[in-house]
Amino acid sequence: MRKTRELILETALRLFARRGFAGVSVRDIAGELELTASALYVHFRSKQELLEAILRRMEERDAEISRQNMVPQEPAVQNPASYDQVDLENLVPFTLDFFRHWTEDAFAVQFRHLLTIEQYRDRHFAELYQQYLGSGVIQYLEDIFRKNVSGDDAQDLAVSYFALFHFLLGQYDVQPTKKAKAALTRRLERHLRDFIARLKCGNYTVSLS
Repeated sequence: MRKTRELILETALRLFARRGFAGVSVRDIAGELELTASALYVHFRSKQELLEAILRRMEERDAEISRQNMVPQEPAVQNPASYDQVDLENLVPFTLDFFRHWTEDAFAVQFRHLLTIEQYRDRHFAELYQQYLGSGVIQYLEDIFRKNVSGDDAQDLAVSYFALFHFLLGQYDVQPTKKAKAALTRRLERHLRDFIARLKCGNYTVSLS
């Protein structure tokens, strides 16, 4: 039962990423799996329920990566104490794990493609894109820097830290070889390590105004 449910979920996301959320029906998903629509409804009652299951999968993976790298798992408004005394060194492997997740994990890659195309057509997907790959990330980093770095503008630091991640994410899919893709990841790692090293030494200041 669980295997069938997972297969439905993965197939639905693959179709959503290719055709857009509105461009895929439950019947399309069932047909791709050689199921009847009624058989699919045993597991998911609607496309919206499928989307909610996809979001839960992404949230679970987000929490797992955060937990593995010992950084806050929840927004600061939900658990402000978890943002106190964060080891900034942990941000480097955390950010690299997220980059690899968004570029190498098939489920996350297809979810990213879905958000990218749908953000221009549907407000809900635009909000999801910002949550996962835009202002939500900036806010998360800003809260960490505000609690753990003194004397600098936390928002400017967050934008500077994340900007190359966002740029390279857009470049990753068009790279022609694995070697070229790996070079992007190494470039990101150099940026992250240099950023944190200079920040901890107190000689990293930015001004984006």
